Amino acid sequence: LYELSTEPGNSPLQIFVNTGDEAVGYYTVAATKDSKGTYLVALASREKGGVFLSTEAGRGNTFNNIGLAGEDVRLLEVQRDGSRLFLWAGLAAPSAGDPGEGCRVIELTTPMGKSADWDTYNKNWQGGSCVNLVFGGGSIYAGSYDGGVLKLDDRTDGAAWQPSDVRCGLPLATKEHPFERIDALATDPGANVLMAAGVSGIFRSSDGAQHFQGCSSKIFTDKVSLPPNWLFC
Repeated sequence: LYELSTEPGNSPLQIFVNTGDEAVGYYTVAATKDSKGTYLVALASREKGGVFLSTEAGRGNTFNNIGLAGEDVRLLEVQRDGSRLFLWAGLAAPSAGDPGEGCRVIELTTPMGKSADWDTYNKNWQGGSCVNLVFGGGSIYAGSYDGGVLKLDDRTDGAAWQPSDVRCGLPLATKEHPFERIDALATDPGANVLMAAGVSGIFRSSDGAQHFQGCSSKIFTDKVSLPPNWLFC
């Protein structure tokens, strides 16, 4: 883990998280600020080493292991619900064709330790590895390795993921991987527009991931002309 100041001329400074971490490393980092103004930094360790959390702005030797050791966490994202913060962990599938385990989630509080109680959301998950997560309109949207975009309406017990239909408009791949990997996912706070991107371009949904339309065409039929001596700005 490295910290880089935004001041000109600074260089990356290594932050020590755990004994021996310079030989292991981390897959992902998530940072946020709670309602009291405390900066929180969370990390997912490689080699299934668990999730680490600092409640002191990510300073060296301030991280505590808060669980999920033995699970392959590749993604961390923070969901803000009023004054409450929830840390989501996206799990990687062990092999191609495996449906995956979905996500784990925990409310961020202080203090937290290895015995922290994570909730599991894997009901009806069919996406393989969870690649990205966004939150909007009270729902959770997950971009997956081979299952398109999955939607979870809320965090209630027993909530099930709604998988993408093969006719939703997202680009298809192979029988083993029904959809192309979702490399990027974004939405506005109200989830009025959801954007998903992959090797075939950017696709837009305005109905909660039920249908998508391509919106990154390289060939356009409309025309805009300018008077002589003018330039586009």
